[in-house]
Amino acid sequence: MSIFRYEDKNSLSACVFTALLAITSTVGFADSAPYLYGTKYRAVLDDSKLQAPTSATLIRRGDFNDPDAHNSYFYIPDSGNRYMTFTVSGASKRSELRQMEEWYTSDPSWNKLIGTLLAVDPLSSQVDQLTFMQIHDSESLNKPLVRLTWRRSRSGKNDHNWAVIRDSAGSSSDYTYVDMGPRSDAPTKFEIKVRNNLLTIKVDGITFVDKRDVSYWQHLSSYFKAGVYLQDSGTGTVQFKSLKYYYQ
Repeated sequence: MSIFRYEDKNSLSACVFTALLAITSTVGFADSAPYLYGTKYRAVLDDSKLQAPTSATLIRRGDFNDPDAHNSYFYIPDSGNRYMTFTVSGASKRSELRQMEEWYTSDPSWNKLIGTLLAVDPLSSQVDQLTFMQIHDSESLNKPLVRLTWRRSRSGKNDHNWAVIRDSAGSSSDYTYVDMGPRSDAPTKFEIKVRNNLLTIKVDGITFVDKRDVSYWQHLSSYFKAGVYLQDSGTGTVQFKSLKYYYQ
């Protein structure tokens, strides 16, 4: 399910989205603040800070309502789809919202992250892996329990999305990889939810992880992240048509 744009820094063609998406070549420019574009992003931004291009805070919680609360990493394009856009270049770089309210996987009510992401075309061979949604811990482990990623190639599957789930809360761990199918050129709804230490992941209403036991994570205070994190060089862009946290 195609939800990313990634490109070579020096490629002229990398500055252009496809005509299918009707996005101009100015998409990389920080056009306007997402908070001020209607109301649909305000709930998620009221409970977030922006981390870019490292884990440092670029926009603090409570500052998104400033007209200048946008930059080259985080913006609404001035034309085309006008969706909340995250862009970053370079290995281990990010442009991500970090949820500020924290919770536990053992909570009796659902904690959810639901995002509808716009499909964009891949343009470069540089990016092999890109993360767009996570459950992360805020304790000393400092690792994600869950990452939703796009992979260029894994286990004989090309151009697929994967759920990557950590199998323990130890300092070293194995991982479970769940194939969520090939990318699509249509907006795609991803849902991560957990309660009573049971994890469920859905894509467009189809369940790919069904009530997986994650009780090994229950002692770790956790939060959601959404945006773009690059494991490789190149540039990656993710656009959210909608994004929201749900928690008790």
